[in-house]
Amino acid sequence: MAYYQKRGENTYRLVASTGYDDKGKNRRKTRNITLRKGMTEKQIEDELNRLTTLFQEEVNNGLYLDGEKITFSEFANKWLKEFAEKNLAVYTLKYYEIWLEQRINPAIGHIKMAKLQPNHLMEFYNNLREEGIRFDTKYRPKKVLIEKIENSSSYSLEKSTGVSLKTCQRIKRGETVTPAVAEKLCDALKLNKKKMFVSVDADKKLSDKSVRNIFGVVSSILGKAVKWNVIKDNPAERVDLGKKHKYKPDYYDDEQITEMFTMLESEPLYHKAMIYFAVDSGAREGEIAGLMWSDINFDNQTVTITRQRQYVDKEIGIIEKPPKTDSGLRPITLSDTVAALMKQYKEQQSADKMMFGDAWKNDNEYVFVHRDGTVIHPQFPYRMFTAFLLKHKLPKITFHQLRHTNASLLIAAGVDVVTLSGRLGHSDKNITLNTYSHIIKSKEVEAANKMELFYKRKNNKKEP
Repeated sequence: MAYYQKRGENTYRLVASTGYDDKGKNRRKTRNITLRKGMTEKQIEDELNRLTTLFQEEVNNGLYLDGEKITFSEFANKWLKEFAEKNLAVYTLKYYEIWLEQRINPAIGHIKMAKLQPNHLMEFYNNLREEGIRFDTKYRPKKVLIEKIENSSSYSLEKSTGVSLKTCQRIKRGETVTPAVAEKLCDALKLNKKKMFVSVDADKKLSDKSVRNIFGVVSSILGKAVKWNVIKDNPAERVDLGKKHKYKPDYYDDEQITEMFTMLESEPLYHKAMIYFAVDSGAREGEIAGLMWSDINFDNQTVTITRQRQYVDKEIGIIEKPPKTDSGLRPITLSDTVAALMKQYKEQQSADKMMFGDAWKNDNEYVFVHRDGTVIHPQFPYRMFTAFLLKHKLPKITFHQLRHTNASLLIAAGVDVVTLSGRLGHSDKNITLNTYSHIIKSKEVEAANKMELFYKRKNNKKEP
């Protein structure tokens, strides 16, 4: 049975029994509390009885965790199993698991929850902002390595190192590889990695958004620890993250878009349709990969976004789900040009279906598929678009940045923020304003020029 002990002025210790061990000794859990000052004796007694009863229930239900004994990584694992896995989307959960494993736990995972202080978190936060912290830094083979392996066939290198044939060929051509590949090759050939490879973009930093997202996971975990009575308050709330850097997305201007569309004329129709559709609709990659013909109404030239397909990892593979917010479920009106292009593409797909016959592989009527009907991988738009830009020596942007291009074109055309926010599927128009504020501000000069034209017309009318 639980009870309490007075320790000092307004401080008490709650004691709850967890049963007896094999030697008949009563096992107990304790929690130290502080009551607010100015309470009457009756209020103190009632509050202590209430807290003591709740504490015993926590212990009985296995919910009590001792912040003095449990480390951050131990609590984070419990948070993953009892909260995150039940409430977060699979894609989001995977990112959180990766961040915990690769970045958060190595830095603060060993610290006891009750001992975790703002200075620990500030040190972690500052470390995330340092150069060389990214895991996607590439390694380029030095001339000395290329000379060492130039007389060895790629097949023999694959066999002796375990590095794939294509990657061995890339290394012999002097192209970049991942740190893991460089390590694997040098270990197999007993070479010094620092002497054989040079890092590319070693000074590249994590974006401000990525740093804040990672830190946000830490804060979320600690916030849940407060609710579960593991710690008294959230130390992450006392960390000053500094001024938030506004995200300025890259996009194509009018001239670059025109040049890109010109180059698209020589590309396969389904590549052309996919890129035109992205620019016209502002849809996300996952939404485009999950689009079905039943989502397109050619009579009124609208497309309804109802799902997205995402690749999580090798273990989970591809998942299909609704957009992450209700605002993501939205109708988008297509331009005449793109509606006509999509009709043309649908006709070609129907012809392909007849040609392949029983070998056709698109049973679910997805819009964007390969010539044999195989549904595209969710990452295919990015890879296809990157290769297309490289082939035609066009300025590099990502496929996702075609969405930003769509927004910039609509802003330039005078589309209001509420309409733009709805088309993009943002849950709040402030997201649209914050994301594209620099583009919107650039229109202020144009607005001033229009006002000047108004004044000139007005003054001209006054002249006799």
